[in-house]
Amino acid sequence: MIRFEGVTKTYPGTSRPALNSVDLEVLKGEFVFLVGASGSGKSSFLRLVLKEDRPTKGRIFVLGQELAAISSGKVPYFRRSLGVVFQDFRLLPNKTVFDNVAFTLQVIGKSKGFIQEAVPDVLKMVGLGGKQNRYPHELSGGEQQRVAIARAVVNKPAILLADEPTGNLDPATSAGIMTLLATINANGTTVLMATHDAGIVDSMKRRVIELVGGQIVRDERQGAYTTTVPVQKPSRPEPSFDDLAAAVPTPAAEPAATPAPAPVPAPASAPVPVTVEEVAPTTDPIEVLVPAATAAPLAEKPVVERTPTSTGAVIPEPGSGPPPGFQWPTAPQPRRDGR
Repeated sequence: MIRFEGVTKTYPGTSRPALNSVDLEVLKGEFVFLVGASGSGKSSFLRLVLKEDRPTKGRIFVLGQELAAISSGKVPYFRRSLGVVFQDFRLLPNKTVFDNVAFTLQVIGKSKGFIQEAVPDVLKMVGLGGKQNRYPHELSGGEQQRVAIARAVVNKPAILLADEPTGNLDPATSAGIMTLLATINANGTTVLMATHDAGIVDSMKRRVIELVGGQIVRDERQGAYTTTVPVQKPSRPEPSFDDLAAAVPTPAAEPAATPAPAPVPAPASAPVPVTVEEVAPTTDPIEVLVPAATAAPLAEKPVVERTPTSTGAVIPEPGSGPPPGFQWPTAPQPRRDGR
């Protein structure tokens, strides 16, 4: 149904291409979501399919025809096989619901009888059977979008292109529009829809093509808005406990304290200081033992020489006491004979 072969689209005045070497094929009867951020190339993709733009490089095939081979005069006939739904509805404000839908058939030359039969049927399909005589301003946003969808499919196109069809609608109304598009797809129409609505994409589980910077980065069957492809683990072995421990940063070491200067030894003649540890106060006297090597020498008592007498006896100095072995003489005893 739709095939892109190496398609690149670059707009004048821009250096980055809107689409870059895109290769893609959409099969008959598929329901495909185009997802991606704004500026990723979704709208450019739809315009190329509709032949509103021409590719800078590459080839595009739609319904078996190469678009480059279709002349400008035959483009309206080519577009009769395509239905388009826009975000802003693009209804004719001065025409009724019936006339907005019938206008498409009138442009392609359908008969009045065909129009009178086809329009009520398609309005009934989209849930607007009793509102064919109302004007767009009398309808809600969801009802206006249903009119736009009815206008796009009234000619039973082979392909339906939808550019953010639920962008201006509340979630409940959007769900109803998507149910309608799913019904149209089930009747054989191929649907290609650009959207930012993650809830819709996730709930419908259809084919998802993701564009990033004009390139296809993901193409999943029954995909979601975000990728479900598991992350590949690196081929290198997992780090061991020692590797993890080595990877932990160690705290910076504190700067080493400046070493204290070595004590200068005191001169030999200087007194050696004695350190006395503090102790709890006590009433007992504290005896401090001083090493003999460091204590000052005690003053020696001078030695007084004793002068010997003529008899050889040593006469002690007064107050010095008798010398060793001295005996005091005793008085002579009277004789018994009376002498």
